[in-house]
Amino acid sequence: MARPIGELVGESRFPVYYEDTDLSGFVYHANYLKYFERAREQIIGISFLKSLWDQGVHFVVSECQLKYRFPAKHGDEIIVRTQVSYSQSPALYCQQIAYVNTGKQEQTVVEGQITLVTLNAKHKPIRLPESVIQAFQAH
Repeated sequence: MARPIGELVGESRFPVYYEDTDLSGFVYHANYLKYFERAREQIIGISFLKSLWDQGVHFVVSECQLKYRFPAKHGDEIIVRTQVSYSQSPALYCQQIAYVNTGKQEQTVVEGQITLVTLNAKHKPIRLPESVIQAFQAH
């Protein structure tokens, strides 16, 4: 990993709907990827991501590692804390942790480490553009 030059940090909250659960009544394991994706989108900014796409720049997941700790269930609220470290390299490193509030304390549900790669309009890896670094630093 290249030496980080900055990071984006944020927290997002998502209700757990019945449709998010499986036969056990717990959140289906793959849905945590959706919660994490939504949290990253909120931190970076949906309109900013759209403007990058229009400029021929976008991010894709190149690696993902999840560790499941505790099941969330229908009616819970998932709290996702995200830290995105970036440098001039194509890769952005995301540490994401999903929690639920049990009423007494926060319980860690899933820990994720996700690597994103910056691509151009031809879907080739590129260094993180200076304009994106400046926008992240102003964030």
